[in-house]
Amino acid sequence: MYVNKILCRKNLLILFSFLFTTLFSQLRKQPVDLLIKGDFTHQATSVIFPPLWSGFQREAIYSYDMQNKHVAISYVQQSTKKNKTILTLYIYPRKSIDNQSLRDEFSSYEYALNQNSNKGTDIKPSFGSASNDQIKVNYIYSIFNHSMGERDFFKGVKYTDKMSLLSIYECGGWNFKIRISSDDMTQGQLAELKAKTEGYFGLLDIASKKPLPIDQTPDIILSPVVKRDSMMMYSTIAAAKAKIEWLGNHSEKKELLTGFNDMKIDSEVYAIEKMIAFYKAHEKDWPLHEDTKKYFTQMITIADNEKIKDHIYDKYNRLINYEEGEARKDEYIQFKTDKNISENTNEIVYKIYYKLE
Repeated sequence: MYVNKILCRKNLLILFSFLFTTLFSQLRKQPVDLLIKGDFTHQATSVIFPPLWSGFQREAIYSYDMQNKHVAISYVQQSTKKNKTILTLYIYPRKSIDNQSLRDEFSSYEYALNQNSNKGTDIKPSFGSASNDQIKVNYIYSIFNHSMGERDFFKGVKYTDKMSLLSIYECGGWNFKIRISSDDMTQGQLAELKAKTEGYFGLLDIASKKPLPIDQTPDIILSPVVKRDSMMMYSTIAAAKAKIEWLGNHSEKKELLTGFNDMKIDSEVYAIEKMIAFYKAHEKDWPLHEDTKKYFTQMITIADNEKIKDHIYDKYNRLINYEEGEARKDEYIQFKTDKNISENTNEIVYKIYYKLE
């Protein structure tokens, strides 16, 4: 769902939660504020949301399904008459999880945020993890300045600059997200509040409730475009299997239980190299579609010029853990122009996933 108009704060709370939601059975026709006065316990995960927490007052509990599994809880801290900080927590179950989930959700949020701003909002991604002896959770987050539009009686829409934070976590069969906007907090204070929120509301406990079935091999979804010929299909399968192999060999068991953590650029490099190797080994085995020939000619050019990591950074619009990526971005754009590298090389041709329900 995309935002087509400026909404007030409570409507934004509802909208942002829908952005991250797949359809579940027993969804309500409209979100309902549960209007609970005391502690609210999210029964499926045992997380308790008190009416008062660390100087914040709980403002609303929106439920999106009849069993109250999918909820969005907002807290407000009013530091002065004009300055406040809004903390919103989202928790809901997954029907499936794939290696692109974090990127898709982060990108969707960035799109929606820019629809509710009178100027561009740059959400630079950062990557982190939290762990104990049993579980490791990987996540993507950003701290950024955002000009937020809110309804105003006199101006119609009033735009206010706020420091904001978004953090999205791989928690196995559960989604958990933190969203903060503040009139007066610094970046450091937002980061501290994020860490405090993770600890108090039990990020690692949530992730332990529904671990992924890692005794099973993840399934593979192929993009329709790869079915144009046998080479494209089988080489893509080879790439997907290589990624599964790399992640299995280079990830701790306790992080495989919560997600794919596919922000490690080396897994993508390995998969691309195996895909190209498969093409070279079987180039004469099947008739090739012209688009397949063009695709591999360009991918081999990228590899031969040692630009695979730059290609991946461009392909995923910087949503990959590659510290040198931004500094090398302009150079790679020029390389694409010089070598006639098409945007077709950036197409995502497969996903690996677990079906959870």
